[in-house]
Amino acid sequence: MSQNVYICPYCQSENIQSYNIAYAGGVSSVNGVTTGVGIGMNGRVGVGIGNTVGTQQTALSMMAEPPKKKSTTGLFIKGTLGIYFGLGIVLWVSGLSKSNWSLVIYIVAYAILVYNIHRRTVWNREVYPELRRDWERTYICLRCGNKFRLEY
Repeated sequence: MSQNVYICPYCQSENIQSYNIAYAGGVSSVNGVTTGVGIGMNGRVGVGIGNTVGTQQTALSMMAEPPKKKSTTGLFIKGTLGIYFGLGIVLWVSGLSKSNWSLVIYIVAYAILVYNIHRRTVWNREVYPELRRDWERTYICLRCGNKFRLEY
């Protein structure tokens, strides 16, 4: 007799689902058009049309959301804008704009930005793949709600 490894270790139910199927099955696009007609107090008629576009997601799908990579592009853009505007205002108010300190502050700020981008890149390369593999092996029991990982 073969043993079924695809069962919940808590309640022994076979009613389980992988996280990637639970996530993909719970996300749907919504696109609807609504039309309405109304009559006002003075007898005038009004017509309205509304359009609804969006994404609907179930609670199970939200719970089974896959891990995300950390964005390096967004950090670079936000960091660069923050350095220019934030330090620009500080230097303008303090009067250091003609000083050598302004160059030192900009270099240190960019060094911190490059370091943080490097940390995110290393995380995306070394930590994220393991989190993704764990997510792909995670299942949820649709009977008791237990989540568990199958090693195969």
